[in-house]
Amino acid sequence: MTVGTRNPTLRDLLNGLNGDKTFDSEIVELALEVNPILEDVVVKESNDNANDRTTIRTGLPTPTWTSFYQGVQPDKGSKKQVLNASGRMQSLIQVDSDLLKLSPDEGAEMADEAFAHAEAMGHDVADALFYGDVKVNAKKFNGLAPIYSTMSGTDRQLASFYTIASQARSGSPSNAALRSIYLVGWGRMGAYCFYPKGSRGGLQRSAVTPERITLADGLSRLDVKEQKFSWDIGLTVKDFRSCGRICNIESNNLTTLDKDIGEDMLKLWTRVRRVGVKQCWYMSPTVFEWLCVKTRRQTLVTTFAFKDVAGEPVLHFQGIPIRVCDSLETNETAVTT
Repeated sequence: MTVGTRNPTLRDLLNGLNGDKTFDSEIVELALEVNPILEDVVVKESNDNANDRTTIRTGLPTPTWTSFYQGVQPDKGSKKQVLNASGRMQSLIQVDSDLLKLSPDEGAEMADEAFAHAEAMGHDVADALFYGDVKVNAKKFNGLAPIYSTMSGTDRQLASFYTIASQARSGSPSNAALRSIYLVGWGRMGAYCFYPKGSRGGLQRSAVTPERITLADGLSRLDVKEQKFSWDIGLTVKDFRSCGRICNIESNNLTTLDKDIGEDMLKLWTRVRRVGVKQCWYMSPTVFEWLCVKTRRQTLVTTFAFKDVAGEPVLHFQGIPIRVCDSLETNETAVTT
């Protein structure tokens, strides 16, 4: 992704896409490194203060066959407007000033604390991108799971068509360690993240300042060095046809079921729209491990391949990179029709 493209990433914002370079390069880079999905997300400024208002097409216009001297009826199809809210996450470092005075390198001590906070916030954002649900926690934002939460039918104009159940099942899915695989199309016409209008995107931190705080007993005072972190972010899926989910994967039963995950992935790949977006697969470490073993056994399978990306071997399926996300190593509720 280069500066000036229509689909800037968090790294583009970091590198001064808008001429606004920041001193937080080490912090942001760490957040990106520990969560691969943060490397991929496309980011833009919201169009409605802290929210992002977008129009989603729900039906195409109907053209008319005509002959000479015959008119045509106008038809604009159908649309609906969706308002997505952003969430704000904050974290605060407070280190005893006397402790810092004893440190041979005060800056390194504060940086070590900062890295820990950045990593934790990166994990929380990645988790919210998948599992965020304002009905459960109104302070967060809606992630992908609430959109692809049911499966049914053959109607391509419904998100449920892009939610596919893992084909091989055992007797009691409610007692299984269920996982999901996501295929996400990042872009202005697919899925993108946003930050409040007039603010700055990505993880931000304040300068280190000396403060005197009151301890829990309400009497004691303590001198500290303090630094505040904040991250305003939301998710918009402008076209749900550009993403999809393979759900109800019994990660604790893959060997017994001899699951062909690639078959499910191929089925989802044929359904989603690919125009104008950058696609990525996301799965848990457990599912990825089994997928690698399964691929190694089936030597005739050509849809999986390792490619060199910046000196690192990255597994691809149908030419689309596969990312391993710790956030998806989560016990999920079985998705039903």
